[in-house]
Amino acid sequence: MDTAIGFREALSMTLAHATPLTAEELPLEAALGRTLAGEILARVDCPLHATSRRDGYAVVSEDLRHAAPDNPVTLQVTGRSGAGDALAGRIGRGQAHRVTTGAPLPQGADAVLSEEYAALEGGSLHCRNTAEPGRNILLQGADIRAGERVASPGARLGPALLALIAASGHAQVRVVGNPRVSVIAAGSELVLPGEPLGPGKLYASNLVQISAWLARFGIPCEAGVVADRRGEIARALERALSRCDALITCGGAWGSEKDLTWNAALDLGLKGIYRRVRMSPGKPVGFGLLAGKPLFLLPGGPSANETAFLMLALPALLRMRGEGPPAFPRIGARLAEAVRGERGWTRVVPVRLAAGPDPPEAFPLRGGSVLRSLADKQALVVLPEERESFAAGEPVTIELLEVPRFHGR
Repeated sequence: MDTAIGFREALSMTLAHATPLTAEELPLEAALGRTLAGEILARVDCPLHATSRRDGYAVVSEDLRHAAPDNPVTLQVTGRSGAGDALAGRIGRGQAHRVTTGAPLPQGADAVLSEEYAALEGGSLHCRNTAEPGRNILLQGADIRAGERVASPGARLGPALLALIAASGHAQVRVVGNPRVSVIAAGSELVLPGEPLGPGKLYASNLVQISAWLARFGIPCEAGVVADRRGEIARALERALSRCDALITCGGAWGSEKDLTWNAALDLGLKGIYRRVRMSPGKPVGFGLLAGKPLFLLPGGPSANETAFLMLALPALLRMRGEGPPAFPRIGARLAEAVRGERGWTRVVPVRLAAGPDPPEAFPLRGGSVLRSLADKQALVVLPEERESFAAGEPVTIELLEVPRFHGR
């Protein structure tokens, strides 16, 4: 297991052990971004009755066949309806009914004449335009028919789809469960942000970074720090198991005398799946099942920690709530500089983007502050293990981590 495996194999093995969680029922207002667990069938027609698309007058279209500005047709107005009113009665030939947008149409009406083509004088309406059958009318069931499939299992619930489900008569939906994640940063040198920083200590920035990524994807988490002592790490993992569906550790994944996380997990019965991946950065990433729950052992170095999370842990967590890869949109870009790697290894390169003619230019972030480079990146370029390099100017596919804010060249 200490032999490094390829990235694709690692991802495949990880996803194979990321089982979608049990479904739960949520009100529509709490279901944004979640994955539908079952089929949704409309309970009602939408609209329930034929309604007006415009402010105007419900009419019998045949009455206005010859209406024109120089040949107005006069109708008698018999009533008025607005959106939400009960159904009106019936109109016949020579009659009209005042309606506002969304108002139900009276029986007998087959068109709505927009108010700009009509002039009301007393109870008489002078119509200066035609209105063919169906003009300005939303027919009963035009958006949704009762019994019609509104959404299928696996659908991602965005605002528009939630609105359609609401219009079809549902107040709740069944969605795939959202994994609760425990994040544990191992290291006696680590201090939580806001606490005094003593000699030789570091703030637990990895903990904040992983927690923030989870929050961005709407995945609930709890986070904490534990000292580099095997027993304490084991106790922290054991406590977390009862409160989460998946666990992430930061640090303690490489194998030195202080890297005790793997062994602490073994003490609790870890079923190890892999412990090294031919990925740069991120090689010392481990994965296994602890009490049947996924455990991701991420390296402590900031770039390796985030890369391992984004490339392996995040896709698995999303799979657990019913979503398929990729986690991020993929678009085309042009490399501004050459990128080199090593055959047999997958290299993940952070880039910033600059507007080009089309597609955008991707500038690799190298050297200097690792934390600053991580903060400045907008996308990732993945150099697969069968390639040793990408040349400057070469078209590549990038994984877009955020909506681009294009920089100058």
